[in-house]
Amino acid sequence: MLKSEPSRTPYTPTALQLYGAVAVGVLSVSSASVLIRLTPAPANAIAFWRLILTALLLMPVVLRQSPTWLSLRHLKLFTISGLFLALHFIFWIQSLMILPVALSTALVSTHPLLIALYTRIVRKQPFPTRIKIGLASAMLGLVILPIGAAWSFHQTAGMVDALLGALFAGLYLMAGKHSRQSLSASQYSFGTYLMSSFLLFLINMFQKHSLGPVNGHVMILYLLMAIIPTLGGHTTFNWLLRFMPAGQVSMAMIGEIPGSAMLAWLILRQMPSWTVWISLIFLTLGIVMTLRSTKEPTPANSDL
Repeated sequence: MLKSEPSRTPYTPTALQLYGAVAVGVLSVSSASVLIRLTPAPANAIAFWRLILTALLLMPVVLRQSPTWLSLRHLKLFTISGLFLALHFIFWIQSLMILPVALSTALVSTHPLLIALYTRIVRKQPFPTRIKIGLASAMLGLVILPIGAAWSFHQTAGMVDALLGALFAGLYLMAGKHSRQSLSASQYSFGTYLMSSFLLFLINMFQKHSLGPVNGHVMILYLLMAIIPTLGGHTTFNWLLRFMPAGQVSMAMIGEIPGSAMLAWLILRQMPSWTVWISLIFLTLGIVMTLRSTKEPTPANSDL
């Protein structure tokens, strides 16, 4: 799956390959919230170790590629994307420590709204009818989901953190869409993860926070986060950004909500409320409607 050099010939993935990649990405990122809840460490430390380990895993792949992609322009792109990714993880993980998994994951998954507004208002791109219906259905599901939540200052702070995480997730995806036009998925992912972990390290040092605890049990959880939700999830979505609009990749990522809710039910014994089950129907319908409207991908250089 990982190639040492970008292909020189135009490559167009089939619809089956695109949908398969979406399924792999969604199933992979769905494990993140449960792994995070099982990790006894602060949000900044979890984000740092998850990203630095993923960058190290990708290093052998990018070292086999030509270094021509290393440039000041790309360093700026990595810095922007890395900052957005770092802030997304910080706020979302903080939210996840406060809220139930299903609620936190649903709120952080509102990033399609940001991308939709950017696409419609700034880029003046009209929505096809099917995408409008899919987006409306998904947003209705997100509105229904927090209805049964217990309201308190602590809960409200967690919800604000999740929404800030959504904002930076949307910015991260839009930055990635731009960067992926000139970089392979492995190059973009490696540069972004490495820069993001470096920025997280600086943030931890500035706040005088520890990057611990570091022991065998915690490092296994970090490694699982690096392999499954980051390599299998985020890196797969980075690959999809070359062939699908950022808005549709963003919508596909909403599939993390039902996946995380199910895993939280099975592993953490967090029984979803009736509002969760109803919202999942609308979310699933929205994802299906949006993905079915995906146009044939434009030929591009394929690689990871």
